Amino acid sequence: MMAVQRPWDEDPITMSEEVMKNISLEVVRERLLDHVHQEIPYGIDHRLVDWKELRDGSLRIEQHFITSKMSQRKILVGKNGSKIGRIGIEANEELRSIFKREVHLILQVRVKT
Repeated sequence: MMAVQRPWDEDPITMSEEVMKNISLEVVRERLLDHVHQEIPYGIDHRLVDWKELRDGSLRIEQHFITSKMSQRKILVGKNGSKIGRIGIEANEELRSIFKREVHLILQVRVKT
């Protein structure tokens, strides 16, 4: 039995929002692994907190890293926010390239309470 030929339900070239959200999480996690060489990345919870398409077509993406220890938070943040800042800059550049639009990436590191 052959399938009936018909047009795609969705444009196969266009990414769904769910796929884009997963890509954003993967890109940020990859940059995290590039910059944090201890075992910390495997012990943290990484969450997509907010995703908005703004009026100008850009994306606002907020992600949180949640650790169980203040010492882990200090390592992730780095001196004066240098490490999380570098992770954010690199991930933002990559996401802009993938999504072909402006991205406002917000990363926060929190300690589980």
